[in-house]
Amino acid sequence: MSEFEKEEKIKEKLAAEFGAAITELTIQRKNRVWFEIPADRLPELMKFMKTGLGYDHLATITGFDGGEHLGAYYHLTDTHGIISARAKTPRANPNLPTVTGVFPGAEPYERELEDLFGIKINGLKPGRRYPLPDDFPAGQHPLRKDWKLTDAYPEEAASKKEAA
Repeated sequence: MSEFEKEEKIKEKLAAEFGAAITELTIQRKNRVWFEIPADRLPELMKFMKTGLGYDHLATITGFDGGEHLGAYYHLTDTHGIISARAKTPRANPNLPTVTGVFPGAEPYERELEDLFGIKINGLKPGRRYPLPDDFPAGQHPLRKDWKLTDAYPEEAASKKEAA
């Protein structure tokens, strides 16, 4: 019996359900599985994770800036292990589908992706910005690697330059 029997079974079930759509699957250690899935398959994956595999808690969503791509890691748990699914989207037109239909608690995390990375979450109901204040300059996404404070407040940068 393998030390990673549970993880291997998860791998088999994901392969049976999603086939080649699941890529870069890694069993990092006991109770820890990582993989990538196309963004358009996220809602389907979340439903399968919850109802088919028992991973019924979305612990968090973590955004990332990977250069050409932006994206998110969806960290799910069944209280015994963690599965992290990565979805990427092109930087030029970043879009991900909402997963609030399966995990309603995803809403604040998805708002963070919109606010901090500029990733449009398709299907997310309208609401307040989060976590940035409503008066933060539109179109500015401070967790992108190429973002600079002077992008959001050019007048402050100019006044500091003049004072120097």
